[in-house]
Amino acid sequence: MFTNLDGFSVEAFHDIPSFLKLDIPSAVMVCLELWSFELMVLLSGRLPNPNVNTSLTIWMIPFGLSGAISTRVSNELGAGNPWSARLAVLVVVVAAIIEGILK
Repeated sequence: MFTNLDGFSVEAFHDIPSFLKLDIPSAVMVCLELWSFELMVLLSGRLPNPNVNTSLTIWMIPFGLSGAISTRVSNELGAGNPWSARLAVLVVVVAAIIEGILK
């Protein structure tokens, strides 16, 4: 199936424990963020006169922005461009403020 395996090696699995030290807390953080938001939405249904809820669309915009900016900033910093990373953060902050005002 693969004729050229030069890019693959066992060394790719060399530092898995240090990767998991970063990966597991990050996954827990994302899960807790989602669960806390959904719990807030569910509890708001207990308020008097609750309305139809659009929780998924309200939550996905900031979640998408945070995922995009963390990838962009890490790529810019890895490439040695701290000013581009700073600009990317400023752009997403302005976008988040505009999105918050439009809600």
